Amino acid sequence: MKQQNLEQIIGYRFNDASIISKALTHASKAPEHLERQEFLGDAVLGLIISEYLYHQYPQLNEGALSKMKANLVCKDALLNVAKLWQVASFLNVGDGERDKKGHLKSPSIAANAVESIIGAVFLDAGWQQAKQVVVKAWANLINQVEPSNLRDAKSKLQELTQANKLGLPNYKITDLGIQSSPRFKAECMIQGKCLGIGLGERKKQAELEAASQALSSSVMHLVSERKTLKLE
Repeated sequence: MKQQNLEQIIGYRFNDASIISKALTHASKAPEHLERQEFLGDAVLGLIISEYLYHQYPQLNEGALSKMKANLVCKDALLNVAKLWQVASFLNVGDGERDKKGHLKSPSIAANAVESIIGAVFLDAGWQQAKQVVVKAWANLINQVEPSNLRDAKSKLQELTQANKLGLPNYKITDLGIQSSPRFKAECMIQGKCLGIGLGERKKQAELEAASQALSSSVMHLVSERKTLKLE
């Protein structure tokens, strides 16, 4: 398959074709191969994921963030992206490796190529473009490793507000634009008041953050006020 097809899949067109060509070349094929860009891509990926999690989950401590990161930069995660990008179809390998279909059988080759491609994007266009490529490719994986307290925040909030006759929460979504990161802002509205604000690359993520913030203090304050009024 042509490299242009890979560019279409990852959502980035290279200015320097030699950079992506090297990113897809295995050591069995040529002296100029993917390993140096893989080294760089590994570091870039780790920093992108770390920065993303740091800003996306301000309420999580270092231990929780580290656990999430570990699940997002491991070999299984890289293989998931390799399948998404169809990396094996674009690899240039030596005849011996191709005859035994090593590029298809060995998970490490595909995983290494993903890191090499990330390194290639960083070399060709810099941090912001590499970040866009990674965040897009890792979106589903990030959603899967979200802490359970965030995944359940909306349902917990709804149960609490209904139990205390505060009505259903509503979420006001603002699209900050494709150039913004995070892109979406959500305001959690209860009885006409904004009790939580969340930001996220996806609407759902922003809503979960807003619900989590509302649960942390604002709604509990409303519940306390309501109980106090009943006692009086």
